This record gives sequence, C-alpha cells and structure tokens, in this order.
Amino acid sequence: MDRAPVDVEPCSPGCARVLARREHIALLVSPGNPYFSVSRLTTLLRWAASEMKGVDVVVSDLRMTAATYLGQGRSHAEAHKKARADVRQMASRIRRARAAAGSPAIGVSEFEDWAGHPEYRRAHAYVRQATRHPEYRPLYREGTRQALKARMPEGWEPTEEQIEAGLVHSEKALPFTINAAAILGVPEAVVAYSRPAPQATYFFTEGSAFRAFPNLGYIGLRVRE
Repeated sequence: MDRAPVDVEPCSPGCARVLARREHIALLVSPGNPYFSVSRLTTLLRWAASEMKGVDVVVSDLRMTAATYLGQGRSHAEAHKKARADVRQMASRIRRARAAAGSPAIGVSEFEDWAGHPEYRRAHAYVRQATRHPEYRPLYREGTRQALKARMPEGWEPTEEQIEAGLVHSEKALPFTINAAAILGVPEAVVAYSRPAPQATYFFTEGSAFRAFPNLGYIGLRVRE
C-alpha cells in the first residue's frame, strides 16, 4: 500500500524521469496562499529532504506578491502593505516548518535573490520572447487571469489593466521555473508547486514552440489529505 505523504504529478514523461533520479527539488511557495500552512510545509520539507539529494525553497518576493493584489484591484498602498505582511508571515511559517521537519539542510531564497544571476537573466530574455509569441501569449495571460480570480468572489473578472499588473508574478517566476538547474548550479532539478500552472506546464510539453532549459522537470506536489 502506498503510504507516501504527498501526491506527485509530473507534467510529462521527461519530468517523471528527472524526478526519478532524485537529484534536486525546488519548492515554489507563494505568500498569501492559504494552502501553504506550517503543517503542510512541514510535510513537504520532510518528504523532500528524505527523497532528494538537495532541496531549495523559493518564495515569491514582495513585488510579485503585491502584483497579485494590484491585479485584484487593491490600491498601491494596500497591495504593498498586505504583501509585506504576507511575506513576513511566510518566512515565519517556513522557519517553523523547517524546525518541525528536523531542520533539514535546505536553501531558502526569494525570486528577487536570483534576478542578477546570468542564467536567470538568460531565461528571462527567453521568457520575454515567448510572451510576445502568438502561440504562448494568450496562455500566459489566461494563466494570470485564473490566478487573479482565485479566492475572489464568484463571477469577478479582472480588467485588462489588472491582468497586466498581475503578469509581474509570472514574469519573475517563469525564468527560474524553466532554468532552475542552471541557476542553482546542480546537475538537474525538478521544480514543484502545489498545482501545475498552465503557463509553466507549456514549456515542458512536447511540440511547444518554447521549451524549458535542459536537465529540468516540473511537477505538482501536494500533501495527501
């Protein structure tokens, strides 16, 4: 009987092969997302540390977090105030979860920490190219639209201007998501989020005009409940 504490969803056979080698995992975490409780983070960190040779946690930074609230119609002041509180809260949750998991050796960083890295910048230029392509741009915007609608009242729709504001989150996350192994300096890696985002899954799909960089996989990773 499978008693694994997590459900794992590789986004392609190639992603499954990278995962199977258990080299490195980068767990992406979003402040303000109620899914990432201390309890769930503890389970995820404990599983990752026991299964993988290396573990990193990468957290959405202040600008990314505020972009989501701006995209949901909050004022600049309100969006940044809430984002600052959420980022502080998530840092505390990760510290507590790491301690509860037995203080495994993991790296903790924010996306902004990698913004100057040459491999991040190379991937960022590639993502910008993709977002101007007619095959990818509609998916990119739709993914942001759906992310903004999450936890908003039923029937609420963002304006085009709000979607544009919310795109900052994907624009900063995607370079890491599609080139994490090179950015982290590891032989290969899987990038994990609670649910695969379509605008990221695209880069791992056979036949897409734009593909993730080598030695990389993308998976959904959720605590089994």
